[in-house]
Amino acid sequence: MEEKILEKIEEFLEKKEEKEILKKIDDFYEERIKKLKKNETTIPFPSGGKIALHFIPFESFNSPRHYDLSAYKGNHETLRPIKSFPFDQTYNFDGLLYFIMNANKKCLYYVQIYINGIIETVDGYQLGAGKKVIYTLDMEKEIMEFTKECLLFQKKLGVNPPIFLCLTLLGAKNFSIPENKYDPFSKIRPIDREDLLLPKIRIEKFDIIPEKILRANFDRIWNACGHPRCLDYNEKGEFTPKK
Repeated sequence: MEEKILEKIEEFLEKKEEKEILKKIDDFYEERIKKLKKNETTIPFPSGGKIALHFIPFESFNSPRHYDLSAYKGNHETLRPIKSFPFDQTYNFDGLLYFIMNANKKCLYYVQIYINGIIETVDGYQLGAGKKVIYTLDMEKEIMEFTKECLLFQKKLGVNPPIFLCLTLLGAKNFSIPENKYDPFSKIRPIDREDLLLPKIRIEKFDIIPEKILRANFDRIWNACGHPRCLDYNEKGEFTPKK
């Protein structure tokens, strides 16, 4: 009887501790989104929308470690900003920053590798290039490729799953998917809210298939533009975009 009581107490404490850590993860993510919305970044972005990806290890708030990032400074094969090459690099208070700037010294893309294993990447180009259009195929491919590269990097760094992936579209109001992409009778329906905060994805192992785990988030983006699902997938759930 005493053993069962102790087991229940231990289970309760473990669940309580997990909830507290998940709350810390949520708080970190929410704080980063607030700063991105205010353009409070190491290198400010030009005005316009942003696509943000966060890869937040559970252990970064459970049993935090400080990783040695010195081997990755100067290495252009490590992790590059979405869609961009070449890029600049610098150490900062948070860890190691890879970034691309435009002619006006504004940031277009960056990857922030935190010393505790968290990775944040922000694309300030796709939603800030002028037209209120989301080129979904380009966006989806870049997000899937970066997810693959990011998880491989965290594995090499020594980070352990679970890792929480957060995809966010900031300043997305009135953006839409180009008319006639798949359906000549479709109507353009612009996004009706400022930000799309997609559901967190819990990654339990490194050998995942990005197009599978990201599909639900892509569906929600297409939903926001008036479509029943992401039409870059077929009825079987396979990523088969039309050119």
